[in-house]
Amino acid sequence: MSTRCTISHSDDFHLYQECFEQDNIYLSLDSGDWSALLETAAVDWRDGGSAKPRLHVRMNVTLWRRIIEGWIGSKWAQSPQNDHKKMDFDPQDALSWLENFNSKKEKVEVKDEE
Repeated sequence: MSTRCTISHSDDFHLYQECFEQDNIYLSLDSGDWSALLETAAVDWRDGGSAKPRLHVRMNVTLWRRIIEGWIGSKWAQSPQNDHKKMDFDPQDALSWLENFNSKKEKVEVKDEE
């Protein structure tokens, strides 16, 4: 008998909780378009040469909640029509942000020297 309490699933994934464990959430990726990266070691099974292994991730439910809340609050989650659209990148916005960041950094450095 399984102790997994399914939250959501499809052919590609299984999101579940162990029934007697209240602190963690589990995500199992079975197929689909994904790859895994662990620090400097990368694994990419998109070459189609062999059967894909399963990836199981266990994380604290508080971390999972922060991830989901961040996703739901993002512009990306609010606009599914943009799921595969390239990001709009305005170099001028990036430069403005960087100048503002450097200005704040210089103010902090001056305070530290005093």
